[in-house]
Amino acid sequence: MQAVILAAGEGTRLRPLTDTIPKCLIRVGGKTILEHIFSELPREVHEAVLVVGHMKDQIKKEIGTDFGGRRVRYVEQTDRLGTGHALSICKNVLGEGRFLVLMGDNLYFRRDIENCLRHDLCLLAQQVESPEGLGVLKIEDGVLKDIIERPKLSVGTLVNCGLYVLDKRIFDYPLVPIGPSEYGLPQTMVKMSVRHPIKIEKANFWLSINTIQDLKRADKYLKKLYL
Repeated sequence: MQAVILAAGEGTRLRPLTDTIPKCLIRVGGKTILEHIFSELPREVHEAVLVVGHMKDQIKKEIGTDFGGRRVRYVEQTDRLGTGHALSICKNVLGEGRFLVLMGDNLYFRRDIENCLRHDLCLLAQQVESPEGLGVLKIEDGVLKDIIERPKLSVGTLVNCGLYVLDKRIFDYPLVPIGPSEYGLPQTMVKMSVRHPIKIEKANFWLSINTIQDLKRADKYLKKLYL
């Protein structure tokens, strides 16, 4: 199995840290974010496909072509056109089976990934108190029906964690625009789910690192976890 890790972003909300280091190489809880991600990948993942852009040479130097006993290959996203576009440029390096997609600035637990892999197609979600600024899910009978990005009104508290189990059928669907020059992978998955149901698994653990406050919270939590 392959895992696609989206790590091309500039991490503007984490400046000044990301002025000199790519977001995925920021250290939290004693390891880089990418190290955490690699360490939680299930054993059946034999290859990681890293989508890089911002400071890509640093990432390639740090990770190389073999990391944590897995092969690593790189796909460069020269234009930042969103997560849908980031996955689309990986089409030619992906095999015919299922693959994982993970965000390069999120922390996950292996058990949650393994739970997602029980399904042919899946999206990892978590219940949160304040879903503002996140993608809120609408589900029916445990299947994805819609995603509302950054809702202004309360439409639910189950949010997208940015971890997916997909296969190449996702490339049969036109990318869904979510703004000027940006295409959303979750929104494209909603279209796919009409004919190919995408199951929902709830996360036991998930941390999204977008701001300095997120970074401090994650560092504190992980140090306590591994003590």
